[in-house]
Amino acid sequence: MSDLYDFNILVIEDDQKMRNALQMILSKEGYQVEALESAEEALERIRVRTYDLLISDIKLPGLDGMELLTAVRNFNPNTSIIMITAYATVDQAVIAMKAGAEDYISKPFNLEEIKIVVRKVRERQELIKQNRFLHRQLERKYHFENIIASSEKMTDLFRTIQKIKDSKSTILITGETGTGKELIAKAIHFNSNRAEHPFLPVNCGALSDTLLESELFGYVKGAFTGATRDKRGIFETANGGTVFLDEIGDVSPAMQQNLLRVLDSGEIQPVGSTNRTLVNVRIIAATNKDLALMVKQGEFREDLFYRLNVVGLRLPPLRERREDIGLLAVYFLKKYTEENNKPMGGFSPEALRLMEQYPWPGNVRELENIIERAVLLETGDVINPDSLPTDIRNPVVGDLPSHEELLSLEQLVRARIIETLQKTGNNKARAAEILGIDRTTLWRMIRRMEIPETET
Repeated sequence: MSDLYDFNILVIEDDQKMRNALQMILSKEGYQVEALESAEEALERIRVRTYDLLISDIKLPGLDGMELLTAVRNFNPNTSIIMITAYATVDQAVIAMKAGAEDYISKPFNLEEIKIVVRKVRERQELIKQNRFLHRQLERKYHFENIIASSEKMTDLFRTIQKIKDSKSTILITGETGTGKELIAKAIHFNSNRAEHPFLPVNCGALSDTLLESELFGYVKGAFTGATRDKRGIFETANGGTVFLDEIGDVSPAMQQNLLRVLDSGEIQPVGSTNRTLVNVRIIAATNKDLALMVKQGEFREDLFYRLNVVGLRLPPLRERREDIGLLAVYFLKKYTEENNKPMGGFSPEALRLMEQYPWPGNVRELENIIERAVLLETGDVINPDSLPTDIRNPVVGDLPSHEELLSLEQLVRARIIETLQKTGNNKARAAEILGIDRTTLWRMIRRMEIPETET
């Protein structure tokens, strides 16, 4: 909370006793307070100084309080306004609030009431300022220039994003685990005309149908055991913003139908309710699966696939943009040397060569984990090969062909998982950490690739 003395108030009241009383009371509360008797004087003053709050009587000689409110709103919309009137009616309150007043108080008023109302306005302004600061930080963090890439494939991707970032169209981001799909989704949102509104991610693969439905659409009191109150879902909470549906390929047929209805109508129906609510959200979905193949195999709805894939963005794996490996490695080196207060001069040529040749099945996430590890292990001034994992120094792919270009992606990933599990003694938590993926994803990949326990 900022110092009270940073909060400036201008009181406009033609009654001198009332004006002096308000100035004295609020000054004692610690605010910076000025007091004037006419709206004309107030307009002159706000042209040369910014105030956090105006407290004005509605009935003033000459220009009245409502006209002052309108003028201030047009001149400085960030200034809060509280109206005071001796002729309080519900109609006047409604008119004042519609015109942009923060609150209104009727005469004769309780002095404690004034203090409480002003305190609430100040706290609300502090919250708004904090949110604006966080928003600016997010904008800077997810600005396209801050995404580390110089490869032609990523440059082409950014060109496409610039063209479609402000559209309402649904976006489907595809790419392997660890390529940074959520990072790209955030970059789209925070560089778009929806940036002032929420970006809400949900991992569709981590929730059961029941939990996912209540998370996305909300529920009403009594909808199920434990639903003791109404709860807004992610779609309603993100109104005006973006909902990021990660691992969309893992949703069940029933949930696919529900999502299709939202995409077609723009309406959501909370669990247990018969009412539908119109929402304005942009959906960005992501998956590491081949949805087109799943459609052919009857595992994913064709109509939903086409509704999601209005704009398709394929995020290339790290091995397809090797010119970015060095840039990313330097970025992560700077990050972790600063975090650990351990200055280093970079990478030895051999260490850099090994990293650029490695296939990176865990992609950017794996690279980051390995750089963090290397910073902790390295005793010299630069990262040397000895600080890199054995997999990078001596790549092993079992009995698969030795040339990377002859391997399918599935073969590379399967071999890497088997090797990592063997080296960790089948410790799946440790293997997932080394691979740069979460344990749930590792379990799913083991099942999908039919890796038996005997191999690990």
